[in-house]
Amino acid sequence: AGYGLDPDQAYPALITIPGMTMVNLGVSGSTSADGLQKLRDYFAGGTGPRLVVIALGANDILHNDPADQTEANLNAAVAECRNHGAAVLLCGVKIPFKFDTASIFEHVASKNRIPLVPDILMGEAFQPDLMQEDHMHPTADGQKIIAGKLQAELLNHFLFETK
Repeated sequence: AGYGLDPDQAYPALITIPGMTMVNLGVSGSTSADGLQKLRDYFAGGTGPRLVVIALGANDILHNDPADQTEANLNAAVAECRNHGAAVLLCGVKIPFKFDTASIFEHVASKNRIPLVPDILMGEAFQPDLMQEDHMHPTADGQKIIAGKLQAELLNHFLFETK
């Protein structure tokens, strides 16, 4: 969602792939259950994206929500996308001192046979100058790095039509 930043500084706004329009449905503080409902509401509005990037679960982990519940919500989000003809890229997150959380995202990606970015922060969390004072959310510079890496992943896994 770009917590603490202007929307145009959040990584979704910084991804520029010819032929692609990005819509950021992220809301700071959302859990996987919140994101699943937001996704259902979006599809209910008649919108049919071709590709959905799911980056949910970090707040579940931070709130110590049951891993099986987070996994079920992520599986339901993938199913919702597929039911509407959208491909999915799943982004995981590795949170320091929260061990074995990576398996949640690995299970969902494996079960659904979808590409996985194992850690959306991709090391930025360990670089203090790229994180806000809360040590949990990337700065504008951190968002730029994430956008570049995520854009590369999108181009690696999906074909885009140029306009």
